[in-house]
Amino acid sequence: MTRARAATKPGKRRREKFYLTYPKKLVREPLIYWCSRKFDVVTNIRSASVAEHIGIIALELDGSREAIDAAVAWFREQGVTVEPIEKNVIE
Repeated sequence: MTRARAATKPGKRRREKFYLTYPKKLVREPLIYWCSRKFDVVTNIRSASVAEHIGIIALELDGSREAIDAAVAWFREQGVTVEPIEKNVIE
């Protein structure tokens, strides 16, 4: 069994979508990059609108329930507002 498979063994993989709203102080921070490095999730930016004063990103996270929950909690700890996107809004 590969290392990546062993890391995802505890939970079934799933895909969830979220709106991330970055405040001005975080707009230039590579948080999505760091999220993908810190947690066993695949990130996929579905749409984004980023300006100097705010960033709004539709982000898809693919991973186990535990990894997605940890990534969402981490984004919130950084100061990002995270809201789930209802299914089929962005396809």
